[in-house]
Amino acid sequence: MATDKKSKSTARKRFRPFAGMSEERKSTLMKYLGWVVAGFTVFTLVAVVSYMFTWKFDQSLLSDPDMMNSDVDVRNWGGKLGYNWSRFLVSDCFGLGAFALIFISGVLSFRLIFWKKSIGTLRIVILSVLASFLLSLVFAYASEIFSLDALLEGGLGGDSGSAVICWMSNLIGNIAVLFILLLLIVGWMLLASPRFEHWFSTVKELEQPVPEDEEPDVDAVSDGEEDPLAEPETEPDAEPDAEPETEPDQPADTDPQIEPEPQLEPQPEPIPASGTDPDMEVIIADDPSTDVKEELPWIDVHQELERYEFPSLDLLNDYADGKHEVSKEELESNNNRIRTTLLNYKIKIEKVSAIVGPTVTLYKVVPAPGVKISAIEGLRKEIGLALGSKEVRVVTLADSVGIEVANRQASIVPLKAMLNDNAFRNSKAELPIAIGYTITQKVKTFDLTDAPHLLVAGATKQGKSVGLNVIISSLLYAKHPSELKFVFIDPKMVEFTAYNALLKHYLAVLPMAVSEEDEREKAIIKLPKQAEDVLNSLCIEMDERYKLLAAAGVNDIKLYNSKYKSRHLLPTEGHKYLPYLVVVIDEYADLTMAGGAGGDARKIAKNISDSIVRLAQKGRAAGIHVIIATQRPSVNVITGLIKTNFPTRIAFRVVGRVDSQTILDTTGAENLIGKGDMLYYAGVEMERVQCALVSMEEINRITSFIGNQTGYRQCYTTPYYLPVPESQDGEAGGGAINMDNIDSMFEDAAKMVVVSQRGSTSDLQRRLGMGYARAGRVMDQLEGAGIVGPQEGSKPRQVLVGSLEELQEILDAFVK
Repeated sequence: MATDKKSKSTARKRFRPFAGMSEERKSTLMKYLGWVVAGFTVFTLVAVVSYMFTWKFDQSLLSDPDMMNSDVDVRNWGGKLGYNWSRFLVSDCFGLGAFALIFISGVLSFRLIFWKKSIGTLRIVILSVLASFLLSLVFAYASEIFSLDALLEGGLGGDSGSAVICWMSNLIGNIAVLFILLLLIVGWMLLASPRFEHWFSTVKELEQPVPEDEEPDVDAVSDGEEDPLAEPETEPDAEPDAEPETEPDQPADTDPQIEPEPQLEPQPEPIPASGTDPDMEVIIADDPSTDVKEELPWIDVHQELERYEFPSLDLLNDYADGKHEVSKEELESNNNRIRTTLLNYKIKIEKVSAIVGPTVTLYKVVPAPGVKISAIEGLRKEIGLALGSKEVRVVTLADSVGIEVANRQASIVPLKAMLNDNAFRNSKAELPIAIGYTITQKVKTFDLTDAPHLLVAGATKQGKSVGLNVIISSLLYAKHPSELKFVFIDPKMVEFTAYNALLKHYLAVLPMAVSEEDEREKAIIKLPKQAEDVLNSLCIEMDERYKLLAAAGVNDIKLYNSKYKSRHLLPTEGHKYLPYLVVVIDEYADLTMAGGAGGDARKIAKNISDSIVRLAQKGRAAGIHVIIATQRPSVNVITGLIKTNFPTRIAFRVVGRVDSQTILDTTGAENLIGKGDMLYYAGVEMERVQCALVSMEEINRITSFIGNQTGYRQCYTTPYYLPVPESQDGEAGGGAINMDNIDSMFEDAAKMVVVSQRGSTSDLQRRLGMGYARAGRVMDQLEGAGIVGPQEGSKPRQVLVGSLEELQEILDAFVK
C-alpha cells in the first residue's frame, strides 16, 4: 500500500514542471513567456487590423500556389504570414469576432508578465471564445439582413458564422434567428457578469404610480373625517422640512400665538392637530419604507469567494400588520392632561409639540419665562399618574423640556426598513450597524469601529437577544466574508445556534477539531473552558497583528489593509490581509461568576475576565471588537474596568434605578417600556431608540442563504483559524517521539514545510487536510527526523532543511 502511494506521488511529481523551482526563477520564466505571448498578440492585432483595409488587394495572391516563397509583395502590415493568419481568423472563422480572441491573448500575456494569480484565465478564455463565436453569429446575421457581405471577405461574421446563420434562417426564419441570438447574448451576460445575473434575478414588473390625489396619507391620523388643516399638494421632490405656508381658509379659532416650531435639524413637517385644544403641534413620524428600490451596494469580491452574493432584503419581513398609528384623541388627551397637571403646580407653558414615534411620543414643552426646568423634572411621577402610565421620562432638550410617553399601541420597527434607509445604505462606516428608530424620527446607525466595544444589558425578555441579532444582521448585510469574521460565545447554548450555518464564510475558530463534524459542533463556543481558550487565542492573534502593524509602519488595521491591497506589503514578507474580528458574548455573567464553584472554575472565570479586558484595551487598532451582553447588571459583573473600556453601552429596561446607574451611570433605564425600547449611550449624550425587530425565522433565512453558497477551500469548513493557545498546543508537550510508525502523510508534509520554509501545524491542517491531533503528531515526527526544530511558544518552528535534495536523503532513511 505504501509502495502504491509512493508511486502515485512520483507520478504526480513528473507532471509538475515547477516542482522544486524557486519563486524567483518561476517568476522570471513566467515573465518571459508573457512577453512572448504579448509579441504574438501585437502581431495578430496588427495583421487583423491591416487585413480590414488590404484584403481586396492581397486576395489576388491566393492564385499563386507558392505565395510564401515568391517575391510578390503584400500590403498586409504583418507580411505574408500575417495575411494568411488574419485571413484564417477573419474570413474563414469568426469575422469581426476575431478581436475577442486577441483580447484572450492580451489577458494571458498580462497575467504571465505581472503574475496575476487572481485573474481567472480559464474562465476568461472560455467566455472570450464564446464571445467570438457569438459575435460571429451577430455580424453574420447583420450581413445577411442588410447585405453587407461585400464589406469583408467571408462577410462580417466570417465563413463559420455565415454558414450557421444561413442554416438557421432556412430552417426557422430570420425573426426566430433574431430571438435566439438575443437569448444567447443574455445567456452569455449571465455567465460573464455577476452584477447582470443579480439584476436579472431581481427584476420585477414596474408598478403603476398612484396619483397623488388618490394616494392615502400615511402621515395623517384619521378618524374617518376630513382634516380641515390638510396641506396642499406639493411637488414630489419638495423638501420635506419646508415650513408650510398659512392657508387663507385656516380656521379662525386657531391660536395666533402658536408658531411653527424652529427645526434645528431636517424633520417632517409639523401637522397641527384639530380638536378642542389647538395649542399643540403634532409631528408624526414618516414610516420607514420597506419597499426595496434596489439592493444594497455590492462590495468587491475578494479572494476565493468569486461568486458570493449578499443576502437580499427580501429575506426580511415587512411587519405591515405591526404598524399602529396614534389617534388624534390620544394626542389631544395627553396634551390636555400634561397642561392641566403643570398648571395645578402653577407652571405656565407657552407651547406643546408632539413628535410621534413608533412606540413613544415625545411631548416637547416650552416653559414660560421664569419657569425652572427642575420644577417640571420634579413632577415626573405626577405627570405619569395623570397620564395613567408609569413609564414616563422627563428629559432636557436643547430648546424645551421633553416628556416621553408610551403609545397605547406600540408599532413594530422592521429591520428591513432600517437596512433600506439611506442612513445605512450610504454609510461610510467600516462596520455600520442600524440598531433602530429614534424618538426624533431617524434611523439610528453607528460604526462599531468607533464604539469600539459595546456593552448590552437589560432585564430578561426586554429585547437584549433581539438587539444582538440586529447588530449581527447589519454586519452580515454590510461586509463581505473576506472583510469580517465572528467569534460567538454562547453560555446559554441556544442563542447563537442559527449562526452555525455561517461556518464556511464568517466564523473564526481554533484549529483543534479532528473532523468536519467536530469543527461544526465546536464552532459556537458554549463551555467556559472553550471560552477561556478562544479568548486567549484572540489575545495571541491581537499581539501578532500588532507585530504586523509595527512592521508595516501603521497604527491601525484600516491603513494596514490599504497598504496591503496596494501591494506595498507583500505576502512573501509575512504580511496578509487582516479581516475585522467581532467577538459576541451572550450572558457574560455566566462566564465570570464562579460563585461557590471549585478552584479551576474560579481560575477560568478570572482568565476570561482578564482576556476580555486585554482585548478591550488594545483590540481596536488590531481590528478586534468585543460585544458583551448580560441580564445581570450588577457591580460585580459590570465592573469599573469593564465600564472604562466599554464606552458605548445599550440599556434595555431594568428593574431598578441601581441597575440603570450601573449600566449608564445615570437613571432612566428603569422607566423604559420594554419590548425593544432602549437607551443608547456613546459617552457623550443619551438617546432613546426603539430597537428593530428581526425574528429567528428571518435569521434562519439569512444564514441559510449564506451557508448554502460555496465557502472557502480550507481544511474543513472554517475560513479563518485562530492561533492555538500555548496551554492547548499539543506540540508543546514533552515526551519521546515515536519514529517507528511514520505517518502516511509524513513525506508530503516534509516537502511542503521545506518548500515554504515554514513549520506550522495550522499550515498542515489547511493545506493537507489533516485534523489537529494528526497534524501535531506529524509535526513531532518532522522534529524527530531533524527537519524542523522544537516548538517556540506560538511561533512557527524553525525549518532545518534548506532544499529538497537535502530532504530526500532524510526521507530515504525514514520512508520505506
